Amino acid sequence: MSKKEKREIRLIAFDLDGTFLDAKKKIPEENFRAIEAAAAKGIAIVPATGRLYNGLPEELRELPFARYFILINGAKVYDAKEDRVLYAADLSNERALSLFAHAREVGCYYDCYLRDKGLMDKEGYDKIDTFVSDRVYADYMRSIRAPIEDLIGFIRRDGGAVQKVQYFFTDLEERAGQLALLPKLYPDVKATTSMPMNIEINASSAGKGPALEGLCRHLGFTAENALAFGDSTNDLDMLQTAGIGVAMCNSHPDLLAVADRITACDNNDAGVGKTIMELIG
Repeated sequence: MSKKEKREIRLIAFDLDGTFLDAKKKIPEENFRAIEAAAAKGIAIVPATGRLYNGLPEELRELPFARYFILINGAKVYDAKEDRVLYAADLSNERALSLFAHAREVGCYYDCYLRDKGLMDKEGYDKIDTFVSDRVYADYMRSIRAPIEDLIGFIRRDGGAVQKVQYFFTDLEERAGQLALLPKLYPDVKATTSMPMNIEINASSAGKGPALEGLCRHLGFTAENALAFGDSTNDLDMLQTAGIGVAMCNSHPDLLAVADRITACDNNDAGVGKTIMELIG
């Protein structure tokens, strides 16, 4: 165990898809046992995800020790016990509309999160199966999104800030190009990924890393006492912020390059749970 890994762990944050959940979007029993053991030691357990709160597995939301949640890639930090938003970092209505217009120019599908609801342009909603090959994830997408006939018009009339915009591609080369281009076109946004076909666009002030840092400060300690797990680029700043950043063994190369530790096995074999037990004893 390295010097870093010997420091006191007071909070454990973990991404869900590709990290804490297996390929069927289920929680391996070993992961459950590990977070229960950590919670029994007084360690805060914090899911950190691109999802909305109502898109989390019910068994996670119902855990008696799961109080704090980093949601929408850090655009929201939520205290479920007090039903209180601790932090929010949204896209302006104007920026969301410009991102939708750009998506139409590019020819990709798009959606957004608005006040904790998933909304998707109906054309894209009806074609989810054409750009999402994973049937489990496709069903999940449909379950938390409402199809909107004219999403751009709807958001313009609403006038409110948007929590996140997503693009979806069938051409992965086009996706890679847009991933690099978007921050240049819009310096006030952060573009990351969590799935092979998507780009997740948040305000530049959002991020799992800043959210983790703010939550630790709220709880009375620093992120040096946090252990964090992830696998995709929307987890990168969280792993860099945490005192111990752990990448899944099959993570995006950018995470493997910065991680303090790499799991011995992937999300289908409870890589998170095994690593937690190694570190907390």
